[in-house]
Amino acid sequence: MSRSEARSVGASSALVGFLAFVYLAIFVFVFRHYAYAEPGGFPAFYTAGKLAGYDLSGLYNRHLQDIFHPGNLGTGYFFHLPYELVVLWPLSYLPQVAAYVAWSILNLGCLLGAAAILRRRFKTFHLLMPFAFAPTLSLLLNGQDLGILTLVIVLAFDRFSERQDLQAGAILALGLFKFPLIVPLVAILAFRYWRVVAGFVAVAVPLVLVSALMVGRRGMQEYVQLAHGTDAKEDPAILVNLRGALGMLFGNHIAIVIALSVVVVGLAALVRSGRVPAFSIGVVATLLVSWHAHVYDVVLLLVPMAWMQESGSKWLRYVPVGLLLVTAPVLLSYAHAYLVGFVLCRALAASLYCGRSQTPAI
Repeated sequence: MSRSEARSVGASSALVGFLAFVYLAIFVFVFRHYAYAEPGGFPAFYTAGKLAGYDLSGLYNRHLQDIFHPGNLGTGYFFHLPYELVVLWPLSYLPQVAAYVAWSILNLGCLLGAAAILRRRFKTFHLLMPFAFAPTLSLLLNGQDLGILTLVIVLAFDRFSERQDLQAGAILALGLFKFPLIVPLVAILAFRYWRVVAGFVAVAVPLVLVSALMVGRRGMQEYVQLAHGTDAKEDPAILVNLRGALGMLFGNHIAIVIALSVVVVGLAALVRSGRVPAFSIGVVATLLVSWHAHVYDVVLLLVPMAWMQESGSKWLRYVPVGLLLVTAPVLLSYAHAYLVGFVLCRALAASLYCGRSQTPAI
């Protein structure tokens, strides 16, 4: 490592340490308020656990969710696949603040585990990186489950990079509780690695069947209605994907967004690169094409950020620091979250360009 590179690594480490301390202090100071705050955040998950104990088949019933979560404001509904209740149901027996603390610790533990796995492969990856990333604070304050999903993605990446494609696909299937952030990634990897699909289907089919049996036919019908009604209330300004970026520039043209999403998936799938770049590019593309991608979902970028940080390309090496700095002010106003979408478009373009130079053996 040259002297200039050593200085750059030292400066990045100092920035990571500083941001991790600031975000931790903010969370400790305000966490009690957020146990009840964001309608679509932890209160929705806590409500799902309570409702499951009362009437599992009515999990997606709007009227019942309104009763159990009267502060949902018409948008704070739970519409993840019901197998996630394995984690949520036990939390419902705790007071809401205590449950929120336990939920936050679970997410933080998952992120620490993900960082440890990435550190094994990328020696310059800082263990505090997840905690210095503004999307992590967003997921904690919103009480989301992205810490769990991030660990799933990182475990799948670890298996995929070791050529264990069946295991990678099976692990990815466990993340179907947030399927818009899983299915595009599987589709991208499937173009060159069909065993990923085999492993994915082997676990995904039983999971979906179990989910359907848990809530019954009425529950699945109410799930579709609930998801459709919630989507209609999405504001492009708070989305960090193509839908958000294009929506702010040209208005809400769904056909254009879908067409460009297909192009992005195609480009990501067709690029010839090694396994590490292929997975990293797939994650960036997935965030861009996911129909619901918010600030807290950007925490999934930890995998491509780790790859970029050790890249020999100047186009990629400084992207992780740029993401740390760009996402921080978005926490002050989610109304400008769409700006992150433009950064992701730039990151994808650079990744596609630089990924081609990586030997397929990597």
